[in-house]
Amino acid sequence: MRRPTALALLCSLGLACAGRQSTPTTPDSEEVRHLEELRITARPTDDGGYAFDAYDAETLFQSGLTEMRAGRCEPAVQRYDRVADEFPSSRFVSPSLYNAGLCLKETGVGVGPMSAPRDTEALAQAASRFERLLREVPDSEDAAHARFQLAQIYLSLERHEDGIEITDALLALDGLSSEERVEAMARKAQHLLGAGRREDAAALARSTLSYARTRRGDEEVVGIYFTSAANYVLAETHRLQAAAVEIPEGGVAVQRPALERRAQHILDAQRAYFDTIRKTHAGWAAAAGYRIGEMYDDFWEAITSAPVPPPQNPLEDELLETYHEEYRTYLARLVKPLIRHSIRYWELTLLMTERTGVESEWTERIRAELERARARLLEQPDGPEGLAAAQERARTGRLPGSDDDEDPAGEAGDTAQPGDNTAEILEGTDAEELGSSASSAPPR
Repeated sequence: MRRPTALALLCSLGLACAGRQSTPTTPDSEEVRHLEELRITARPTDDGGYAFDAYDAETLFQSGLTEMRAGRCEPAVQRYDRVADEFPSSRFVSPSLYNAGLCLKETGVGVGPMSAPRDTEALAQAASRFERLLREVPDSEDAAHARFQLAQIYLSLERHEDGIEITDALLALDGLSSEERVEAMARKAQHLLGAGRREDAAALARSTLSYARTRRGDEEVVGIYFTSAANYVLAETHRLQAAAVEIPEGGVAVQRPALERRAQHILDAQRAYFDTIRKTHAGWAAAAGYRIGEMYDDFWEAITSAPVPPPQNPLEDELLETYHEEYRTYLARLVKPLIRHSIRYWELTLLMTERTGVESEWTERIRAELERARARLLEQPDGPEGLAAAQERARTGRLPGSDDDEDPAGEAGDTAQPGDNTAEILEGTDAEELGSSASSAPPR
């Protein structure tokens, strides 16, 4: 039976364990005690005699627990492994394997949601202990908890098919609490997303959120980690759909629908990321804020690197070159607000993480991206930008910035004007909502 102890080094800030309390387990003191097998070893002494050491499974287990509480994982795991290897029928086998897995897991897991693991080998070793527990003592009271631990470890190791299998086993169990069921559902949704099954991941994420919302009374779901995780999965499915929309070669009539589809997915993702932030889990909020800024940055990249729509009428080489230059200049001004929005979202997210005092891989990414985005903004052409650039084009019938009496782009007919979804993204009005979330985030 897994029960809490005085071990304070695990799960600091509730982030390292990714939502599940990772405390070592001990056999229930109320269990009927029985005589443990005793091992006696002899070692030679300097005077030519022998010294004898006697130990049993409990002695090794308690020694491992002492090392674990002192933060010395390697000797702790050695003692736990000896319990399982030397006393396979002992009641201490299950807690030994579970504790060894915990110790190794905390050594290898990353800090913060979706962070890269610090030590994949330690995580692989942790998984092997939990897997051994399920093989050798499948009826142990630690078995379900071992599966929950494996669900997280498999996510860090990107063993998504194994993760789907282990979460299916959890969801098939009777007696899960509503909190545990939400955890298992959210973990499975994460693994489905990692396995590339976006539609299945989105459907399960919605089911997880619906299930959590409808629990009442003693079944009410009060934990925010896994509902935030499910909301984040839903947002990620929309973001990945947006990224999959490529802007094709061709005229405005061909490119505009693709831009609008991508913009719609971005808006859907943004709403889902904001829902994640509203759940107020600092780690998931930081990840969501980073992704919003990233989407704007990626959209800028997609638009500015898209093929230039051809002119309706053939142009001489010199005029064609001028047309391309003028079109690129106009386009750079049109989408310049996307850079500003990505900077704004990243700045607000950084403010939020600083208020909560949570440092993670996401805050490091944001600082690096901010530096790059600010430099990019300085490289952009001056003049009307965003919808103002489009309005000037519509009013003058010329590409802004053309110094020629005859606008060579005019022969191309209609220049790419933003559709409704793209225009909404260029305005970026939802930045104020993230600003409100950042200013109201409770300090830690």
